[in-house]
Amino acid sequence: MRMHASHGPESRRLLEKLIREILRAETQAVEHPVREAKRLGTAPPVAALEEVARHATAMRVRFLEVLHSNDVPFHKGSLGATLATLRHLVVDRVVDAERSYRTALLDLRHGIDVVKLLREVSRRVELFGLIRWCDDWLAARRTLVACVEAQLAWFAQPEIMLPGALPIATEAPAVTSTDEADEDDCDVETSATETEKSSSPSRGWHTDRST
Repeated sequence: MRMHASHGPESRRLLEKLIREILRAETQAVEHPVREAKRLGTAPPVAALEEVARHATAMRVRFLEVLHSNDVPFHKGSLGATLATLRHLVVDRVVDAERSYRTALLDLRHGIDVVKLLREVSRRVELFGLIRWCDDWLAARRTLVACVEAQLAWFAQPEIMLPGALPIATEAPAVTSTDEADEDDCDVETSATETEKSSSPSRGWHTDRST
């Protein structure tokens, strides 16, 4: 069913706003695992984000098809996505891996809230194709985001050494100076020589003077 002007300008503006926000949120969902992999490598939290990214890529194609088939106007929001990417680039320089991961999780939760609101607006304006998309998206995405949330426990393991972390410095053992070491060696050699001399038998013939 197509959206008509009779549905009201307020509903139309809200619908278009939510669509732009969803497109921006899904772009971020695809970028999150790439960004976190630079910090964590192939750790389990990154794998959970990759599952979300695959879902976002697959559902985006269907989302655009639904919008086109219902003549719903939308803008790709490239400026908003660019600003969001720049924000993450700046934040990535000053936050640690755990906080960056929690930021990604907050973005994913925000996406769920936006799609829930989009479903209500779609129901109000009778866009049934968009309602079905929201239902399918929510059914899968809630489970995937729950898996991302469960991986927060990974950061609580103290034995994990994150990439780029420096090893703990240990106190170096005391080193004897070269002069003292040389003197000790010399003392050992001297005492060994004296011991050898005292223990060795006298050589040569002895003359018996008693005769």
